[in-house]
Amino acid sequence: MPGERSPICRVFAVAPEQRDSPVAWQVSLALLLAIAVGTGGLHVLFDDQAWWLLVFFVLTAVLGAAATARAFSRRWFVPLAAAAATLIGLVTLLFAPGTALLAVIPTLDTIGAFGALFGEAGASISGQSVPANADAPIVFVLCLGVGAIALLCDVLAIALARPALAGIPLLGVLSIPAVTARDVTDLFVFALCAAAFLVLLVVGGQRRQPGLALGIGATAIVGALALPLVLPAVVFSAAGSPGLSAGVNPVLGLGDDLRRSAEREVLSYSTASGEPHYLRLVSLENFTGARWAPTEREPDRGNSIAAFAPPPGLSDAVPTAEEFTSIDIGNLSSRWLPVPYPPRSIEGVVRDWFWEPGGFSVSSPNDTARGQDYTVESLIVQPTPEQLLAAGTAVATDFEQYLELPEDLPTVISETAAGIAATTPTNYERAIVLQEFFRSGQFTYSEDAPVEGDYDGTGMNVLATFLDRRSGYCVHFSSAMAVMARSLGIPARVVVGFLPGTPAAAEGDGSFTVTTHDLHAWPELYFEGIGWVPFEPTPGRGSLGDYADVSVVGVPAPVPSAAAPDAPAPSPSAPLDGADPAVDDSEALASSATQTALPRLLLALLVVAALALLPASVRVLQRTLLARRLRAGEATVIDAWDEVLRIAVDFRLPVAITETPRENAAAIGASGAALARLLSAVEHEGYARATITDPASLVSELDGFRIEVRAGASTRARFLARFSPASLWRRGARPGRPS
Repeated sequence: MPGERSPICRVFAVAPEQRDSPVAWQVSLALLLAIAVGTGGLHVLFDDQAWWLLVFFVLTAVLGAAATARAFSRRWFVPLAAAAATLIGLVTLLFAPGTALLAVIPTLDTIGAFGALFGEAGASISGQSVPANADAPIVFVLCLGVGAIALLCDVLAIALARPALAGIPLLGVLSIPAVTARDVTDLFVFALCAAAFLVLLVVGGQRRQPGLALGIGATAIVGALALPLVLPAVVFSAAGSPGLSAGVNPVLGLGDDLRRSAEREVLSYSTASGEPHYLRLVSLENFTGARWAPTEREPDRGNSIAAFAPPPGLSDAVPTAEEFTSIDIGNLSSRWLPVPYPPRSIEGVVRDWFWEPGGFSVSSPNDTARGQDYTVESLIVQPTPEQLLAAGTAVATDFEQYLELPEDLPTVISETAAGIAATTPTNYERAIVLQEFFRSGQFTYSEDAPVEGDYDGTGMNVLATFLDRRSGYCVHFSSAMAVMARSLGIPARVVVGFLPGTPAAAEGDGSFTVTTHDLHAWPELYFEGIGWVPFEPTPGRGSLGDYADVSVVGVPAPVPSAAAPDAPAPSPSAPLDGADPAVDDSEALASSATQTALPRLLLALLVVAALALLPASVRVLQRTLLARRLRAGEATVIDAWDEVLRIAVDFRLPVAITETPRENAAAIGASGAALARLLSAVEHEGYARATITDPASLVSELDGFRIEVRAGASTRARFLARFSPASLWRRGARPGRPS
């Protein structure tokens, strides 16, 4: 028919929309895979992964809505509008249905609810360290953010036909762990995302993007792998203030905070008595075996901080003194308010703050402690040794939850506790024995040894290793003493907060400064008639109350011969882990560091090798798919000729998009019969309109042609064709596509 182009002309002249254009839904699936994998890389930031399922649901719905709309309309903005409406409706249904019409149509109240969720998410992110709890506000931000990224990638890859540009938002997602915390990135996820991105390029490559795909892909991979090594750890600030924020993780992620090289002031306070105090943030009552965690409660708005309930267990017979503490918070992003224990009332706090009945922790559902300036009326509890001894071993029924331990608790923990407390008849004496076991010189304080020894954390297996290594920081000492106390029948919990700090001015004026290095954890033990009593097992940190200081008259001294069975305590000068005394400590640390670094190095080498093989894998996939299509009769000789040119480009042969098939065949120069038969087939289909009756035969012809080219190529060309196939990015690979 007049005006109709022959197939051979279509190879060189047609627009991409008219020939072999990738099906849009295939590109949508490739986008779904790439974004889902990239988002999965955030798993290192959270302590559970249930959030990913909801995010994946939203992602699938958004891309599915765009693909469905595209099937019914050719206008570019229709899929975008459908996807945006789906995203807004879904997020509204999931997070603020009560504010919307029919639960999905947003109203002004919905906008207000979204604003509140953003504020709560910022407070939650700022108040936690890695791994964090993915609460509802954080999941809201994740769903909305990933949905927006899906919209952007859909426009770039399909509407604008530039799938390579979709790598930019993917790189942004992959970089989040790198700029959030050091050493938490997952190299395996990066490799998977790189592979998914290359799949997207192959599926969506309807236009030649010379150098762009390779450049963006290489930048994404190298950048994602390098960022964790060069960027400092960051805790995001909800309030948007410049600089880093001192976030505190309730599950005792204090190691990173304590190891920060830069010490920063987080608050200052003054007391009416002139005496310094520990400032509590949150108490951790639940020991799951994997970690300590606070009891999850919805804030009780009836628990106004204007008046607290009487502290649990405290009788009128215990001496107390009234104290007033004025606290000025600086850059502390914590959803818990630092207060001395036990508080009676708080004045001057802005916005909504409430106390929880178990540990008197003061928290806010939508704010952080940053910038607060307030005064706390509290009690200084001063139990006598006689009162603590008189408490005996009694445990009230309400406090049995503080005795709970996992059934599979390592026996070394309970046996060590029983061994050193075998001759102590009361809970008070057992508490003193436990405290002095850690403070007597058998253990050393170190913020680095647990990391180098790979036993950092608060889980029961970590504690068992700590009792063997006998070196750690406050997290290990407080956790170990609390668990051992529970094994002896003493109700115990762990508290996170701040040490008293240092005097801010002239000694005795009652002003103190608290910095990030004062972050601390300590155990509290419960005694009937007295209540919760803090102890300090961490050597060289904090201070002892008179009731816990064995040098004070009346405080029971531990039995000198007490020791854990089958675990003789080393002398203060003895090396850890039975190391040879002749070996210098620095050599031991270097050996430990080498042992830790070796697996990481091997993993990095494996990842690099996998990335190096990705281009070759993509070409194998392309050839396999083409062979399958030819055998099924879904591809033509023109598709086979495209593969001829790709093979030539891979072997660095001089083919050009402006040349005819015969000219390119001459430039290739292969002397075998396979190229001649392929050339004859493409010319017959182009000029004679002949139809290839057996497309499957083209598969063997292509295999034969590749063997012919390989036989005549140099060793260098064969290597490059296998491991660096240029057809993935060079123009000659797809002669029919205009640049």
